[in-house]
Amino acid sequence: MNWLASLCLIAGALICFLAAAGVLRLPDFFMRMHAATKAGVVGSGLVLLGVAISDGSLATWVKAGAAVVFLLLTTPVAGHLLGRAAYVGGAPLWRGTAQDSLAGVLPRGHFGGMPPTVEKVILALAAGPRLEPAIVEAIALAREHDAELCGVALIDAPRLNNVGPAPIGAIGYAQRMRDRRLAQARRAAADTIQRFESAASAAGLKWSVRLEEGRPRRLLHALDGPATVVAVAPLGWFDQGVLDMRVDVARRLRWQGRAPLRVLGLGM
Repeated sequence: MNWLASLCLIAGALICFLAAAGVLRLPDFFMRMHAATKAGVVGSGLVLLGVAISDGSLATWVKAGAAVVFLLLTTPVAGHLLGRAAYVGGAPLWRGTAQDSLAGVLPRGHFGGMPPTVEKVILALAAGPRLEPAIVEAIALAREHDAELCGVALIDAPRLNNVGPAPIGAIGYAQRMRDRRLAQARRAAADTIQRFESAASAAGLKWSVRLEEGRPRRLLHALDGPATVVAVAPLGWFDQGVLDMRVDVARRLRWQGRAPLRVLGLGM
């Protein structure tokens, strides 16, 4: 029994060692995940079996058996979910991969937030302290990929129209407040458009600009495309500074586009 326990322990440790080497050396995520799941089930299972044989008590056998069953039930499911998430997220395949059997079966994103071919860079324009650096980075990104640069000044009309409950007799005042907010936002959006136009014209790129009013996430999703990069500037919302909102734009948008939303202007 001691020899059998030693054999199980050595075999389990060897499999865990080989799996660790595979995680370090194999060329893509999916192969590394394959190695890691083998360590989790076979390697750990053999080590637990060796411990149970060596100890010999019923309590140890019950604990080791429960742990092995738990590994058998959870590790394959976790590996499958991780593999699916990596594939959908766009984790790159090894360049020697001969066939992608999931092509056309599952949607596939662009790992790192950049589609393989970039034809248009869309920058959502919002008044804020990081708008100028974001415009500079958007111009550099469009020049790098020889892509069209498009500035979209967004006005979050539903947010600006939400002035809260109006008491009896104050409906007219509430409407005037809505109109004043929208007018201020439009003036601020016109200023951001002018700043974008000046920078884009000086860069000598193919560019365009537009003004949209509505729900920002819905408007940006309508502009998203397979060869499009959608970007925003941090620390500003599409109230165009009227409500002085300083929010995490990417989180508030809850972006679900073809590629991850890029936040520009952070490092300048």
